Amino acid sequence: MNHFLKLTNNQLNEVVVTSFGIKRQDRALGYAASTVTAKELTEAGNTNFASALYGKAPGVQITTAPGGASSAVNVQIRGLSSINYQQQPLFVVDGVIVRSEGQNGAAGRNNGGFYDDQRVRGNGILDINPQDIESLTVLKGASATALYGSDAGFGVIVITTKKGVKGKGPAVALSYYGTIEQPAFLPKFQNVYGQGYDRATNLAVGANEAGFIPDALSPSGFRPNFRSYANFGPKMEGQMVRWWDGSIRPYSPQPNNYKDIFRNGFSSSANLSISNQTENSNYRISASRLDYDGIQRESNQQKNTFSLNSGLKISKKISVDLVANYVNTLVHNRPYQTNRLAQSFDGFFGREEDMNLILNKYQTSQGYAWVPFNQTARNPAEAFTFNVRPNLYDYFFTTLRNTYDENENRLYSSGTVNWDIVDHLKFRGRIGNDFTGRTTEEKQYNQYPVAFNQPTSSTGAYNVGTSIYSIVYGDMLLTYARDITKDFNFSLSGGFTSRTERYKDESSGTANGLVSENFFSLNNSYGILTTGYNRKNLLKYGYFGLLDLSYKNYLFLEGTLRQESSSTLPPQNNSYYYPSVNGSFVFTDAFKNSMPAFLSYGKLRASYGVVGNPSPIYASNILYAQTSLQTAGGSVAQLNTPGGTYGNSNLGPERKYESEVGLETRFFNDRLGLDLTYYQNRIKNQILNLQAAVSNGAGGQIVNAGEIGNKGLEFGLNGSPFVGAFKWQTRINFSFNRSKAYSLAPGVPQIVFQNLENSAIQLIVRPGEDIGNIYAYSLVKDANGNDVIGADGFHVSVDDRPGNKPVYEKVGNALPKVVGGFSNTFSYKSFSLNVLADYKFGSKIISTPLKYATGTGVYENTLQYRDTEHGGLSYYINTAGTYVGLPSTATAGPTGQKVYHDGLIQPGVYANGQPNTTIIDAASYYFNEFAAGSSDGLNQKGAIYKNDYIKMREVTLGYNLPKSVVSKIGMSNLRFSIIGRNLFYFYRTLKNLDPETMIGNQWYSQSVDNGSLPATRSYGFSLNATF
Repeated sequence: MNHFLKLTNNQLNEVVVTSFGIKRQDRALGYAASTVTAKELTEAGNTNFASALYGKAPGVQITTAPGGASSAVNVQIRGLSSINYQQQPLFVVDGVIVRSEGQNGAAGRNNGGFYDDQRVRGNGILDINPQDIESLTVLKGASATALYGSDAGFGVIVITTKKGVKGKGPAVALSYYGTIEQPAFLPKFQNVYGQGYDRATNLAVGANEAGFIPDALSPSGFRPNFRSYANFGPKMEGQMVRWWDGSIRPYSPQPNNYKDIFRNGFSSSANLSISNQTENSNYRISASRLDYDGIQRESNQQKNTFSLNSGLKISKKISVDLVANYVNTLVHNRPYQTNRLAQSFDGFFGREEDMNLILNKYQTSQGYAWVPFNQTARNPAEAFTFNVRPNLYDYFFTTLRNTYDENENRLYSSGTVNWDIVDHLKFRGRIGNDFTGRTTEEKQYNQYPVAFNQPTSSTGAYNVGTSIYSIVYGDMLLTYARDITKDFNFSLSGGFTSRTERYKDESSGTANGLVSENFFSLNNSYGILTTGYNRKNLLKYGYFGLLDLSYKNYLFLEGTLRQESSSTLPPQNNSYYYPSVNGSFVFTDAFKNSMPAFLSYGKLRASYGVVGNPSPIYASNILYAQTSLQTAGGSVAQLNTPGGTYGNSNLGPERKYESEVGLETRFFNDRLGLDLTYYQNRIKNQILNLQAAVSNGAGGQIVNAGEIGNKGLEFGLNGSPFVGAFKWQTRINFSFNRSKAYSLAPGVPQIVFQNLENSAIQLIVRPGEDIGNIYAYSLVKDANGNDVIGADGFHVSVDDRPGNKPVYEKVGNALPKVVGGFSNTFSYKSFSLNVLADYKFGSKIISTPLKYATGTGVYENTLQYRDTEHGGLSYYINTAGTYVGLPSTATAGPTGQKVYHDGLIQPGVYANGQPNTTIIDAASYYFNEFAAGSSDGLNQKGAIYKNDYIKMREVTLGYNLPKSVVSKIGMSNLRFSIIGRNLFYFYRTLKNLDPETMIGNQWYSQSVDNGSLPATRSYGFSLNATF
């Protein structure tokens, strides 16, 4: 049976919203642009629109910070456009540039390290309500975005919100999404062995070989070593032992104890809108409420959003539009990273730990922090009996007892005047704003009674902050358009745009603790208050023009030019031009009589453009830090101190030169469509911070130097294999990108962006290489490439051979080569099923937490070699301490020695070239080969992991109730859906870490795992009704 679709006028004249809200026919575009519909953004119940973009647009890579609705989402388009700065595109809502910056300026971008801010911060795009979006267009290349000049170096996302539509009267729409979130894709822990080290270390700390410590008060006569951070101890077989709190408990595995750190979360989102359109006016008013409880205990968010989109035709020639969005967000206990547990040996815990017990003991009955075994005077009745690793208990006190609250109010709006001056001549003027005000309050409770304070300090703290971020935006556009002849058309436009941004942040906090217990006031500070103040101002304006030409509606040419000035650049060097040109040729219309019948539509396109990326605010200035006269400890006041980086009066913007070509085709009466794009770009004048001697007054200077570039291919395929009663629509997108560094500053051989394990692992940019190469110390090799093993059975180090230096080996690249998505929609009568998978290939990540956890034996894969069942070799230990191999069936050595079954022989050779035959035990193998440290005798590549995956991202099964039923209750439509997000992986190479839990908005921070929070899996339902 054959089915065919006719090409409709809507398809022929599809309109795309481009720069400055200018609408153009899709056929006229000479560059690639991807459009995502409202249904695609909201169908699966995502709490923000950006996380709904996974796999839906070629060339777009999404990274969502773990932590849920309040955590930042980062969008990256077509690889890297800067090696030093964030890659977030420009976001434009109804023609107005809006804030996408992270909280607290640069400090809120989630790029901090182990000793920095541990809260998972959000960013501005989270406030754009997906329920209010009509369409979203991704402008990728420089030609598509050149009218935005230096704001467009990373691409532009243009959002159009919903308006009133014409009907029989006011239309009411109601939607509700409810989902349960679960911690997902957790590590696979082993549930056999408890806390303990290798045999030698166990004996050294007073335990027996297995790791038990003698304890006369334990029913079994021994207890676990609660201070051990490794898990090579005794088998957990239910032995009754005395616990760290003095209770008697079975020594048994707790298979869900890591999962029990967290909880199941819940998201509830409701939206109500009323809309209408008449001959002279239209409006849409909506209200939304989001209640979100994250998987971290005691963390939640409430968000209220109110929006208005209205238009009024004042006269035959003049109309006005008013758009306003108000968002109030309350966040209680913003999610807290877990790197204190994953990246610190004081945070490791055994599988025998019962999380419910710890949740009962992390604080005392009086609300103080848990009492260590050597501080019993604070609370003898509740003090711990034995020493423990403290970070897990401290983590719970920080996240459950202490509180952190944010209250944010945001208003972004615009007003537009449209004036048809005379025939063919139109004017549009627009002014908009984006204002955000935020207050924060943090209460840290006293950890113990003030009677036990140190002489000059207490515990507890109180911190408050206020920040204001505002954007005022305006533009004017004058357009003259007419048909010169029947076949030749043109339009000419000119305009002006201006934007100011102001940012101010103030903070105050107590120092050295609280004087009076848990009295939260700045007046209750034990020491001199700590204060901070930061402010930034930006002014940017530009003039622009564009010329559009078309011939017979199949040949199109557009040219644009923007002249821009920016206050972030030095006065003598702050004006730049950004040109572009693009053209398209619809060859199926030009040669319609000679085209094959199966070819419905064909278009060739080509473009070239220049965009930029300016320096950060004040980066080109010579800055001094103002300090207070008030000092502590009699130190001398320094009123003005030089900043860390010296300015540069000749600094210019980074400039991106990009060209692209593309092909769009549709076949078989639109049953099959293909979109293919090839692009390449060079980004010159990279803004780099070069080191300088501190004696010069600063530690570095910012300069323009270096050049990087990208080459890539984007592929999109859509088809309708079945039409009729049963419909099947499928879409595939694929993008390949390669980012390369062509040059750096003279005399700079490389830039190190991540330096781990005391330089044993580095993420580097070098001229002539792909950006993001990862280098690590190579194990010592012989002339034939074999690993060199010492007499002790372990890899040797250069430290064992004086005069040698470690050798770096390239072990991978941090940037993915391929990203994409695959979606299918099936529908039959009133039922529909939508399935979306996305994928990423070609990158590696650095995870020292995975390396450390492997070295401490917590994962299931570390059972290998621990016994005969898992490949362990049998041996006994002779009087010289040598491990001597035995058959696996042996029960004793030659003279009755104990037989062990946890041996292995590492592949490699001795220094003399002979194969290694030395047996070592499994615990020592993991404990040494995957240890923390910078030696090249360690397995530094054990921290480098391939990160490829194919993920089931969204599933939605929906049913539209019959109209004959819903009409009886006053509805025009009622749809019920079951939804799921982040359900499972079809394939992944990273086993004990979710591929998407890295955080930060820098290109390199998204490839380095420091221990954050688990990913989540969501299940729920939605209801959508119209009246």
